[in-house]
Amino acid sequence: MKKNKLLLATCLFGLIGYAQAQQNPVNWVHISSKTGGIETPNGGGEQTSSAVADFDNDGINDFCITERTQAPCMVWYRRNDKGWDKYVVEADPMSPEAGTVACDVDGDGDLDIIAGGDGGKTKEVYWWENPYPNFEHNIPWEKYLIYKGGGKYHDQITGDFDGDSKIDLVFWSQSEHELIFARIPETPKDPATWKCLPVYKYYDDGQMQQRGTYPYFKSVNEHEGLVKIDIDGDGIQDIVGGGYWFKYIRNDKFSNNMVDASYTFSRSVAGQFIKGVRPQIVLVVGDGWAPLFLYEYKDKTWIPKTIIEKVSNGHSNSIGDFDRDGNLDLWNAEMTLEGNTNAINRILLGDGKGNFPEEIVVSKGIDVHESEMADLDGDGDLDILGKPYNGDAPRLDIWLQNGTGEIVTAKKGAFNKPFGLEIYSMRFELQKDVPKTIALMKQMGFKDLEVSGYYGLTPKAFKAEISKNGLTCSSMIFDYSRFQTDIDGIIKEAKLFGARYVGTGWIPHKTDSFNMDDAKKTCKDFNDFGAKLKKAGLKFFYHPHGYEFAYYDSGSCYQDYIMSNTNADLVYFELDAFWIKYSGVDPLWYMKKYPGRFELLHLKDLRKDVPGNLSGGAVDETSVPVGNGAVEFPALLREAIKQGIKFFYIEDEAKNAIDQIPLSKKYLESLK
Repeated sequence: MKKNKLLLATCLFGLIGYAQAQQNPVNWVHISSKTGGIETPNGGGEQTSSAVADFDNDGINDFCITERTQAPCMVWYRRNDKGWDKYVVEADPMSPEAGTVACDVDGDGDLDIIAGGDGGKTKEVYWWENPYPNFEHNIPWEKYLIYKGGGKYHDQITGDFDGDSKIDLVFWSQSEHELIFARIPETPKDPATWKCLPVYKYYDDGQMQQRGTYPYFKSVNEHEGLVKIDIDGDGIQDIVGGGYWFKYIRNDKFSNNMVDASYTFSRSVAGQFIKGVRPQIVLVVGDGWAPLFLYEYKDKTWIPKTIIEKVSNGHSNSIGDFDRDGNLDLWNAEMTLEGNTNAINRILLGDGKGNFPEEIVVSKGIDVHESEMADLDGDGDLDILGKPYNGDAPRLDIWLQNGTGEIVTAKKGAFNKPFGLEIYSMRFELQKDVPKTIALMKQMGFKDLEVSGYYGLTPKAFKAEISKNGLTCSSMIFDYSRFQTDIDGIIKEAKLFGARYVGTGWIPHKTDSFNMDDAKKTCKDFNDFGAKLKKAGLKFFYHPHGYEFAYYDSGSCYQDYIMSNTNADLVYFELDAFWIKYSGVDPLWYMKKYPGRFELLHLKDLRKDVPGNLSGGAVDETSVPVGNGAVEFPALLREAIKQGIKFFYIEDEAKNAIDQIPLSKKYLESLK
């Protein structure tokens, strides 16, 4: 149990969630505006949307709330040591619709906000520019036009949907019966540069002709709900919404593929609830009574499985590994509409096989609409942000899982270890001038290096340049083939450089076909390599790149097999936060799964909204400065220190890594 450092003034209810099996009850700290624990957004009675994001770049999530009957219509809440401070985003009385998403629209390294109007006062889609680092409580953010039409822009998502490694925007226009796609332009403040195209459109010419098989575009439970995931495994994010999934084809065209024609489902989530096969889709009606279904793709069709027989207005859905067992869990919360006074806010714990044998009930009778499950206090576990639509509005509720942990903010004691540089980060500069580049590494403030090549010099000459600049080399990476043919030469060079760890980062295999034969041979080779290096006073390690996380059965991946079939006294591992995250695995969970096996860590961050895959390859632009991407570094680094990770290295594969490395270094140093 984590210590609760939140002030009692936040009205600690100590709500105890319960699991059906009653094995590991969760203690919830419930903070509510109804008891003065957090400030209400405004005095209005129709709170339409929320979005969770780290708006102030401190490593901890903040969130924004919209309301459409009073001003200010959009506010954001900034996490502090004791709770949250409220700031204004939009002061005017606009009418935002459900949806809202955070995205770095202008590419300046902070997250902006995108929201659309409901067609009342507001018939536009706008984005608001984050003023980071100059925040003032009552000074609104500047807003810019994206699109103007009929309104009812219910839901927005951002992601790379056309595979060009740049962020796109997708949103529903219910008034126009369209799903609209737009690439974020180079000059997003100029509305003329936004090109908005229909992905899907319902056509009613009197003969009920339309794309797809829905009989009409319903006025209740209209086409809505959006989530992104790579459905077909081609490495490009697809769009799930309105009972369809949409795939980019080419030339600004998308195919629309039916998931279920029997309902126009309004809320969607998708994920790997069943390991080893195509991702699954979960659909539920957000406005009305209907089952909650999980759809698995079999024999070229989507087969529904009933998870809950009857959900009442289940307008909030999210996924995550709530109990940190490596299986995706599902969160669903109901609204208090149509007399549903017993609205349930629940977490369904998944088993990795498409079943949800345990349910944790967080609350009953509290309206939860368009809300989120996320880490709200930076302690590494998942919490719940709840707000109503109009049930008991205005209102905010936050449920902190087990309260706030020992570290409230990322900047207090999260990381104080020395870190070095993987020299591959500066490969472009090394290819031009080795002495100048190594001198630059010293100027940047690095003292230790991981060497993965000599860039045209002999080992002796390269080592001389390192020594001349007062740098050390604690780790070296060599090709797998050289371990097979010249391991004595590797040992000699490692001793020349004074390295303690010697490893490899790629297992030879046919493209996209790493298999059990490869894994078995790898284990034998690794044990042999490790024995020879140990005899020489060195440690052998392997650096996974992602393809090893493909599943060979419903419960285990090839990396699991390698971990289990190599000698822990001979074979160690280097965890690369980027590549494990890119493969769809939580690096924190995987480190906890195999404590003591990882002794080195690559501090490398993955750009948000990148779908990832199991290829072991990614475009350079997916590398971003540490702390600005999808990896939750504060929690990961706390666990790394707990496990006694020996060496940390910044690695950055972006073409402009020379500009990004100082930003990563600054972020890591701020964690002291």
